[in-house]
Amino acid sequence: MTIEFYTERTDVPVGLEELLEKVARSCVQEEGVRIPVYAALQIIGDEEIHRVNRETRGVDRPTDVLSFPTVNYPAGTTARANEKRIRREFDPEARASFIGDILISLPRAREQAEEYGHSLRREICYLTAHAMFHLMGYDHMNDEEKAQMRAMEEKALRFLAPRDCGEEDMMTDEKLYAMAEGMLEKAYCPYSKCQVGAALLCEDGTVITGVNVENASYGATICAERSAVFAAVSQGKRRFVKVAVAGSSWVAWPCGMCLQVLAEFALPGFEVIAGEKDKGFFKRPLRELLPMTVGPQEMKVEI
Repeated sequence: MTIEFYTERTDVPVGLEELLEKVARSCVQEEGVRIPVYAALQIIGDEEIHRVNRETRGVDRPTDVLSFPTVNYPAGTTARANEKRIRREFDPEARASFIGDILISLPRAREQAEEYGHSLRREICYLTAHAMFHLMGYDHMNDEEKAQMRAMEEKALRFLAPRDCGEEDMMTDEKLYAMAEGMLEKAYCPYSKCQVGAALLCEDGTVITGVNVENASYGATICAERSAVFAAVSQGKRRFVKVAVAGSSWVAWPCGMCLQVLAEFALPGFEVIAGEKDKGFFKRPLRELLPMTVGPQEMKVEI
């Protein structure tokens, strides 16, 4: 089983193609298909999947995943009982039978990962498995079909370890804030006398830190939050989950300029954790701190 993976997006988790091929291979093995097969998988945006929904299904909204099987399975059967039909889709160049196309909306996957409290990788793995079983004749039009399909998805995904999904050591608010506090001593603040440290959690699970760096002109000073954001962007990271900010002398809520910069790259549900050294922290959604933000989404710019 192979996957023809394609995306034009720059914010797809690193190593995703290899992981999804493992998921697809596991689905085919659980189904018991013994002949070589392959599928095409695209990671796209909401606007694209909305258009495809409208043009192919008459559904005027974006959805998380779409699947388009090439094999017409007789009612009540799935791929394991239809190898002759699958062989008809044989592609000599690929030396395998093409079983269909999968489209996954990355924005929908992000929102659902946030809702369910697991990683983006795990959500995309689930959507891939779900689509693969659609390509092999499964559906969920009634409770019986739904239960059967869900059981197959769970079997196919049981090989996944927390490490595969970037969940080996999920970053808690406490850990992230501790990292921000750990940066305080590196701050340069001879004027305000308040050290500030920031820890920024990126979509791929990495954490980028920063500190406030003051300047005699005052205007050239940079806050810890922007220090972390700019460092992250310089490393090619453009999607952030949350930030923790610690102050040595007061609860270090981000200033308006920092909130605007964070909003530029914030994923849906982005949270701000702020506190004072050794006195705990508070947490608020970015949208609560900056409710009327103007960012790429509002300006219809995709980053």
